[in-house]
Amino acid sequence: MNGKIYKIKDNELEVIHEEKHQNENNFQELLSKYPDLIPGDQIDAENPRKWLLVGREIDNIDMFLLDQDGIPTIVEVKKGNNPEIHREVVGQIFDYASNLVFSQSVETIISHIKANSPLTFQEFLENLPDEEEFFEKVKTNLEKEKMRLIIVSDEIPRNLQNIIEFLNNKMESTEVLALEIKQYTDDTNVTRTLVPRLIGHSRIITPFEPELTETTFFENLDNVGVEFYQELMDFASENNLERKWTRKGFFLTIPIKNREVKILQCYSRLYSFGQSVFSTQFNISNEVIGGDEIFQKCLDSILEMDDFYKVGHGFGFKIEKNLDENQWREFKKILVDMKVKIERNGDTDK
Repeated sequence: MNGKIYKIKDNELEVIHEEKHQNENNFQELLSKYPDLIPGDQIDAENPRKWLLVGREIDNIDMFLLDQDGIPTIVEVKKGNNPEIHREVVGQIFDYASNLVFSQSVETIISHIKANSPLTFQEFLENLPDEEEFFEKVKTNLEKEKMRLIIVSDEIPRNLQNIIEFLNNKMESTEVLALEIKQYTDDTNVTRTLVPRLIGHSRIITPFEPELTETTFFENLDNVGVEFYQELMDFASENNLERKWTRKGFFLTIPIKNREVKILQCYSRLYSFGQSVFSTQFNISNEVIGGDEIFQKCLDSILEMDDFYKVGHGFGFKIEKNLDENQWREFKKILVDMKVKIERNGDTDK
């Protein structure tokens, strides 16, 4: 049943009725035009969040924002009558967040902002750190998976509230929130009143934990993980592949002239989905000449192997058992072939 609020006009009590948003696209347009509807003061009363629009429908994300601390903020919009609002939306937004870590770099984010944001960097930053320092924060937040996930609807069901509150209390560097925005109109339909209510907020995102080292990484693996990663690291050393450590694992990279191209994201048990390996399609496609073709050939070959599965535009492998001898031989062959082609083609700054 629709709700209502009241106003007093000329000493008369007038009712303002709740009016549902027309559709999810209309809802998204409203938020992108007025991002302050996401109540930054409810998220952090002492230092209210400000929003810089990166864009809409980037990697299937309804809205991608940054706050003044460079924290990536993913917004997923669902109407209250969409059955996905009860549970499926949680899996969706985590999937988008995971893909964002692999697919976006500071350079691509800057290009999206220039194309989509009504604000310039200078207007957004005002007295905040300069542009270079701000985007260094963005880069660090992405690498350390420090982000904010917000599910927006005109009605947040009780079971979703319970899930959000549970996740927000258990997650470490990622803040998970729900935002209910109700819309009211008077009888003239001239004035719209929007009432945002934040759900699930109980803390500010916790500080970073230190990056792992080889020692602490292996401490956070089970026996299967130790066996798998020892084989992978031995292979990496033999083929001049390098490791870039993160808070929950490492990137396996190919060093070329002007950069280190990330080819695999390797996780320990600290990762929310457990010890796993994922491809980094965006890095290869956007940092290497002919990267799309190189990655697609690798992907097609990998997905022919047992136990590897499709994730977004790439592949994943959950390390619940080690690869057998034939699988290792094929996996290494595919990685070496990709390495040779990346080194031959060079990076896009060439």
